[in-house]
Amino acid sequence: MNKKPIQAFDAEMKRQKIERVKEVLSSNKMSYDFTVDSEGFIEIVVENGDWKHDHIALKQIMREAGFVDFGRHIPEEQDNGDDSFSAIYLYK
Repeated sequence: MNKKPIQAFDAEMKRQKIERVKEVLSSNKMSYDFTVDSEGFIEIVVENGDWKHDHIALKQIMREAGFVDFGRHIPEEQDNGDDSFSAIYLYK
């Protein structure tokens, strides 16, 4: 079986998803790092972001853009004395 068409399709779908995420983030003035894995999951990294203006805003913007939230991972215990923390969000 020739897998080249499938690989080309997968690569194009990944490219389109990357462009869509870039568009959503940039149009909302959010400059977070993100990756898209081979299964199409999007990981967005929020470094030391405010709970309201960064974390909740990201979740709302991604939901409104049609992405499904698969939760977040907070890398380590973070007690910096304010309302900010780092997290990795997972979307599809």
